[in-house]
Parts: sequence; C-alpha cells; structure tokens
Amino acid sequence: MKIGNVSLPYPVLGNSDDITPLLPDDSIVFNQSVDGDRYKFNIILKQDNPDISSLIEAGLAAYTCEVTCPRTYLRRCYKSSTPQFEIELGRREVFGKVDFSCFVTVYEEIIDYHNEFQNEDYGDATFDMEPGDVLVAFPTASAKIDITYEMMYSSGACMVVLDGQDAKHTWFDANDDSIKVYLPHSMFEQYRAMHQNRNFNALFHASIVFNALFKVLSEYEESVHGNYLWAEAVKTRIDTDEELHEFNIEDTSRAYELAQGILGDPYKRLFNHLQDLQNRNE
Repeated sequence: MKIGNVSLPYPVLGNSDDITPLLPDDSIVFNQSVDGDRYKFNIILKQDNPDISSLIEAGLAAYTCEVTCPRTYLRRCYKSSTPQFEIELGRREVFGKVDFSCFVTVYEEIIDYHNEFQNEDYGDATFDMEPGDVLVAFPTASAKIDITYEMMYSSGACMVVLDGQDAKHTWFDANDDSIKVYLPHSMFEQYRAMHQNRNFNALFHASIVFNALFKVLSEYEESVHGNYLWAEAVKTRIDTDEELHEFNIEDTSRAYELAQGILGDPYKRLFNHLQDLQNRNE
C-alpha cells in the first residue's frame, strides 16, 4: 500500500485494492459550522471490514484524525473509539485551507496481523503491527477558513492596486493571496485621487478589475495558484453561486466568461451607470 509518498509493506484499507471491498463512497461525511469565535467540524467515518472493526473493539486500534493548517503551522491529532469526531478550533488558530486526514491506527502491538479480505498478492502473509501503523486510510477532507463574504463577492477584497513606479504599462501579479495591479506612477496618482469616488466604481470594474481578473484566470495553473486566497475565493464562489456552477477555474478557455460572471457583467453595469449620469445631467 502507498499513502502519499510513503510505501507500506502491509495491506491498508483505502483507495486501492489492498483490501476489498473498498471503502464506500460515503466513507467520510464532513460538515463545518461557526459558533462565536470557534469553528466546529463534524466528521463521520465509515468502514465495514470485520477484522479491523474487531481490533478497534478490542482497543488494539482506534480512529484518528490529523488536523493540519499550513498557514498557521497548526498540527493536531485526535483519537476516538467511535467513527465520529467533533473537533473545535479557535478562529485565530486556523486560516486558509485546513486538512483533516483520518485513519484507523494501531494503538497496541498486534502480532501476526492477517486480514481475511487482503489482496491475494499478500497470500497468507502475516504482519507484526506496531503503534502508529495505519490500518485504514480515509480520503482527506478540507475546509476553507476565513474566505469571507467580501473575499468571495467583492473584487476589491482580493485585489490591490499598487504604484508601479517607473513601469511604462500596467501589469498584474497573481502570485500572492491578493491579485496585485501595478500602475505607472502618474496613473497611480490619478487612481488615488479618484478611487474613493463611487461614481468611478463601474468604470474601474469594467476596465482595471475586469482586465486583471480575466488575465489571471486565463493563465491559471492549479499547481501554481491553487492555494492563494484569491483562487480559493473564486473556487468557493463557483461552488456556492448557482449561476457559476457550469464553470471550472482550471478551464482557462472560459476565463473571459467566468470573469464577467464573477463581476456581474461589468460592461452592462458600466453602461447602466453612464445612462444614469446622462439622465441626471438632463
């Protein structure tokens, strides 16, 4: 059995054929909620292997859940004799992506372990199992923390305009949690003088904001940008907004349509705004 980059010499029930039948599609049910200054996570695990269940009942193995948050360096491990976890974390303890890796782990030495349903490639082999060895590897569940309403629905929350100093042209940088827009110095000074005026919002959205969003989406690479907050916000918006369900952030051929959908058709809003200004002048 191979878990991640680690190869194990003994059979593990998981997403391979080490042990059959495989884990069911609903082997992990994951829900999250917020209660005041605490995040709550409810995890229900499911596996139907009788040999492994017997070891759990005998106290030789237990369900475990490893919680990791790369941004805050949080790492914790929880143990349960039942296939359910109720985990609470403080709102200041985690940020961004939080992973929940669940297993059935050996807690007491097991001599001559043999699973009746292990792959025939193992033959009649038995294994001496030590505390910490893995018997079941469940799919990893992830939570997205603090991707707020503003980050998902306000372009300004995931985009920042900066002084490009001696740059001759406007350019964009998506290699950070926020999309950075660099303006030539003279343009940046003009922007600073105008951006607080609500009358310019529609114009900014249809020009600077739309162009920046379209460009970064058209050049999107999951391996490069996937963990940045602006990308997490876009993916969460796609998952939660019915009008955007047809899109996939990795489908760069539809970046133009996706950018318009996220911004709520910025060109239409611009022309409506210009029409309103004209009506006021008249």
